[in-house]
Amino acid sequence: MNFLAFIVALVLRQLWGAEARLHRDGWWRDWCDRANGFGLLPWLQLALTVGLPLLLTLLLLDLLRPLLFGLPWIAAAALVLLYAFGRGDFHARIARYRDYCERGNREGAWLYLRQELQVGDPQEVDPGLEPGELHQQLQASLYYDGFQRWFAVVFWFVLLGPVAALGYRLLQLYRDAEGDAGPAVTLLFLLDWLPLRLLLATFAVAGDFVRSRDELVAALLEPWADASALLLAVGSAAAGTSAGDPALRQAAGDVTEVAGLLSRSGVVWVVVIAVLAILA
Repeated sequence: MNFLAFIVALVLRQLWGAEARLHRDGWWRDWCDRANGFGLLPWLQLALTVGLPLLLTLLLLDLLRPLLFGLPWIAAAALVLLYAFGRGDFHARIARYRDYCERGNREGAWLYLRQELQVGDPQEVDPGLEPGELHQQLQASLYYDGFQRWFAVVFWFVLLGPVAALGYRLLQLYRDAEGDAGPAVTLLFLLDWLPLRLLLATFAVAGDFVRSRDELVAALLEPWADASALLLAVGSAAAGTSAGDPALRQAAGDVTEVAGLLSRSGVVWVVVIAVLAILA
């Protein structure tokens, strides 16, 4: 039933767009604010704010499973998966940045990087990074954003079901709210570890295998490396994007290649999941 729910969610996502109507996080943020008043230790705080919604979702899905041949469960699981997908329209953000680059508006492109894509410190007006470094940060940000919004969610949905996918999204939301110093960072590193390496291997298959082979092997030998750094290293080699300070048109081409590589990798994952469902 997981596979059917997965297909239903993908169809609904195509119909509704990436800005899913279910992406309303106010209820959870209200719960976080209330739980913050309990004065718990960080790990207990995380267990309460993330664990309780997961427990309630699990109980609801268990109640629906035996009804009407599992059809209500499939519908509910698809909705949970839709909610677990990343926020915002990823491709629209890339398209807007590419438009700045193609029109030769370097200042507008830079400001969009700093403010909308959150590359670097959005509060600074004077760039603290060299253009080449900023371009690398952009690519790293896009790779990880693409990974966490779809690939990691799908991996945990297929492996452990809709509650696991929801848990991953709530951890991402918790990390966004609490910063990079809380216990959610440790859990996300562990949850990212396996799907990240599967995606790196997919990059080599969906992109330039010869160029990315050495980078892939090096990444697989670095078990504690930062996720964004690994995605950038292997993704840049697979997509053939520039490593230095590109011209604006080259920058536009680079982000197009990043989006293309992520899209092709997504197709590979869907095909593999379908084959595994048929063979199971």
